[in-house]
Amino acid sequence: MDRIVVIFLLMFSGLFLCRGDGLAAAQKAPVQLALLKIDKSYEKKTVIKKSTIPNAGNGLFAAIKIKKGEVIGELGGRLVTADAMPKDTHYLAGIPECAWEKAAPYRYIDSKDYGAHVSRINFAPQKINGIDTHFQNAAIKQLCQHPYFIFIALRDIEPGEEIWSSYGPHYDYERFMRAPAVRNFFCALAKIDCRQKYDYKS
Repeated sequence: MDRIVVIFLLMFSGLFLCRGDGLAAAQKAPVQLALLKIDKSYEKKTVIKKSTIPNAGNGLFAAIKIKKGEVIGELGGRLVTADAMPKDTHYLAGIPECAWEKAAPYRYIDSKDYGAHVSRINFAPQKINGIDTHFQNAAIKQLCQHPYFIFIALRDIEPGEEIWSSYGPHYDYERFMRAPAVRNFFCALAKIDCRQKYDYKS
């Protein structure tokens, strides 16, 4: 498989008490993780720190000036088969169908724990109440070959600027975007009155 590295994490054997028979050693089988190899040199362009969006956790910020059209980073992560999807799908990306043959048997990338810096890019709405916000300064680009997903700068991004993108049309934004603190933040930033009406476009 193209540039996929398999990392073995060895679980240490533990000691347990068994019905008064004393301590016995119990060995566990190694846990095998298939990780997508990415170009980590892109990590120098960005830094992860607390997002400016209320209750959004960490976000991604430019460490240097990133020019329009430049690659911000590659989306790494744990490769997942179709029958082993994690319960938390917020960090799950479906590998493009055109890459299935090369990526087989994997169909998804779980970027929660091994996703590189770009996995911490937060969402910002493209429009609020039909008005362009110009918030999104990055976009996801799908590829038919490794590494399958990259983030591209939509415009020049200055050092210290938070990087925002859309996650695509199938992501569930509602719970996050309907939170009063998040709504008020984006409406105030866009200088849009949302007291009577509030809708958004991803």
